[in-house]
Amino acid sequence: MRTHTLLGRLLILCCAALVMLGAVSRNETRIFLIGDSTMADKPIISNPEVGWGQMFPIFFKPGVVIENEAMNGRSTKSFIDQGLWQAVVGKLQPGDYVFIQFGHNDAKESDSLRFAAPHTTYKQNLIRFVREAKAKGAIPVLLTPVNRRKYDAKGAFVDQHGDYPAVVREVAREEKTALIDLHAKSLKVFTQAGEEGSKRYFLAGVPKGVYKALPDGNGDNTHFTKFGAIEMAKLVVEGVKETSLPLSALLKDPADVHVNGLHKVVGLDNYFNAETKTVGAKTFGFHYVWQDTANSGFSVLGTLIDRMGADCDTLCKAPTREDLQPFGVYVIVDPDTPAESPTPHYMDAASAEAIASWVNAGGVLAIFENDKGNAEIEHFNLLAEKFGMHFNEDSYHKVEGTKFDMGKSDVFPAHPIFDGVKKIYTKEVSSITVTQPAEALLTENGVVLMAIAKVGKGTVFAVGDPWLYNEYIDNRRLPVDFENIKAARNLFSWLLDHARETRR
Repeated sequence: MRTHTLLGRLLILCCAALVMLGAVSRNETRIFLIGDSTMADKPIISNPEVGWGQMFPIFFKPGVVIENEAMNGRSTKSFIDQGLWQAVVGKLQPGDYVFIQFGHNDAKESDSLRFAAPHTTYKQNLIRFVREAKAKGAIPVLLTPVNRRKYDAKGAFVDQHGDYPAVVREVAREEKTALIDLHAKSLKVFTQAGEEGSKRYFLAGVPKGVYKALPDGNGDNTHFTKFGAIEMAKLVVEGVKETSLPLSALLKDPADVHVNGLHKVVGLDNYFNAETKTVGAKTFGFHYVWQDTANSGFSVLGTLIDRMGADCDTLCKAPTREDLQPFGVYVIVDPDTPAESPTPHYMDAASAEAIASWVNAGGVLAIFENDKGNAEIEHFNLLAEKFGMHFNEDSYHKVEGTKFDMGKSDVFPAHPIFDGVKKIYTKEVSSITVTQPAEALLTENGVVLMAIAKVGKGTVFAVGDPWLYNEYIDNRRLPVDFENIKAARNLFSWLLDHARETRR
């Protein structure tokens, strides 16, 4: 019996040690963001409103994961009462960070569901966040509320947060917790920018008739444009550097932070590819569209593009030169066959001419075709051939089950798209025959899998595979040694470098 008892204790100790090792050896750093709409993630399709937390990830090295739990309209009180804080606490592990920014909605005295008086309930809630995070081994970071935009008759900036920022500073001192004074930092920025110059940070500066989500513009002086969100995120990064937190070592060098998509638009075709799915009474678009979060979607790619500073949009009609004008980049993926759509929209001469004219004038076109039997190719070549490209009705990189290496490419030319990329995956790829002005980009055994062309003032990239949809970009299915996500980032960075600014 004694021997069994000792063995049992040893097993318990070994299990405990393994658990501890698992916690210590976790190779990612997680940052949880809790707060209100000024911090929250927003929809990316033709929407000018962006929370600063949405752009925060672009400043960190790989291995840092941002979990943005901030939500529109929340105060410290409603975040707790609705169970949102407890859900975050349940996920916390030792070494996680929790960034805490509230105040905008706590101050709404007329709303009993959200109001939290600064020196009582608000302070108590902040202390609760801090202490419960520390109890889980996490590291809380308090942020004073970011400023709203308001100026008096003489053009002087008017602070609207009352005692709330001072209470956050007080809690940070008393609880010996890291503080980022976003209130003071944003006050300085908006004071220097002045009443007119500060509009570009806020939705108040968005003109009418530009964004589908905000067709009439807006007088909103609380919520940020993408430019404003990036600039506020920079202030938070500045605050991280000013703390003694180890997190500062995980920030990228400023030279490695690329937002070359700012004021540019990536438009995605939803006319030549217009598949729909019906679930219950609801019919919606899927398969290579921004809003599709399943394996078949482009939601991960859309997030990547969003974090480059670009806007994502969708074109649901046959393109005209006028329709394409707002886009810096236009993406066409997997044109429909009758098997995919009862009445497919084939490429026609008028559409091909409109797109070619737009490219010649400086547009950037990205074509993701598919192989024979999985996409319409014959009619689509009306467009491709205008750039010296012809998609062949064939199929390379046929992959059996999970034998993913049957779809690998690991020998690349010296081109920015493949910088730092060791291995990518494509499956059932239509090859491309190239003539001037096109040139082969990626070739295997004499077969052209990717091509590029300089046409007038514009640029064209082509590949015979949808390639960058969710299933094959975020390693949810592919082994981690495939670097489609890195290639995707490189590709769209290169495309955006060549694209025109079309929005301000």
